[in-house]
Amino acid sequence: MTTPFYADEHVTLLLGDALETLRGMPDTSVNCIVTSPPYYFQRDYGVDGQYGLEPTPQDYLDALLAVTGELHRVLADHGTCWLNCGDAYSQRKAVRVSSHQEGLHGRVRGGRPSWRESRAAGLARMSTENLIDGRAVTEKSLMMLPERLALGMQDQGWIIRSKIIWALTATTPDPAPDRPPGRWEPIYLAVKSRRYHWDPASQASASDVWTLPASRGGGAHTASYPPEIPARAIAAGCREGGTVLDPFSGSGTTGVAALAAGRRYVGIDLNPKYHAEALRRMPQPSLLNLTTP
Repeated sequence: MTTPFYADEHVTLLLGDALETLRGMPDTSVNCIVTSPPYYFQRDYGVDGQYGLEPTPQDYLDALLAVTGELHRVLADHGTCWLNCGDAYSQRKAVRVSSHQEGLHGRVRGGRPSWRESRAAGLARMSTENLIDGRAVTEKSLMMLPERLALGMQDQGWIIRSKIIWALTATTPDPAPDRPPGRWEPIYLAVKSRRYHWDPASQASASDVWTLPASRGGGAHTASYPPEIPARAIAAGCREGGTVLDPFSGSGTTGVAALAAGRRYVGIDLNPKYHAEALRRMPQPSLLNLTTP
């Protein structure tokens, strides 16, 4: 396994590429996976090798499916995997930088980068470059990325047990004038076998529609989901004393929820500043009350 960025008896933070790091983890070594990979062409996190800025959406799907293949291997047979993935439209698009200040004002002080500047930096593309299976997705069309990812996971042997609707109670204004504004995202519950750990008394058992706030961001990371998502997933699908994995750990929202629920946490991320932010958000080991599996 990769040398940890940080490790104690409750938390392990691994610095590196999700796929390569997962390849170094033992089979069936985690009990639950809760994650939200970077969305396609939404943000530049400022680190080489980041997911989400692949040349085409097909390359993006291929990269994520390589990761989910390894997730299938490292998850225990009784485990559950919860994956939130957003969609994207085929259109001329410029990516946002992750920093809050730069996201508002652009890289050049006083304004956003021009389309030409973004294009030269590899952070803008035309709809004709949005290739899936070698064909451009029609401009203005949803690319159906979550659905394509879920179908690819089924081919890997995953059982897609549920598609949960995350109904967002507050979102940023949707600028499109000719379609309903987007107010929900999918969360897929995937398992490896017909029998898996499930707590029927958990809040997740009540409904496949979760009405929760939009992503609020965590510190330097501007795209974290609300802590209620991993809290519900862990309560329902991770046995007591188990280990929760997030291969796209970011600012550690999944880890905070795992520790609060009395589980151990393994987080993977390419960016050391996000691991540092995660540690600041997590309770001190002396304040935890974790049991042995």
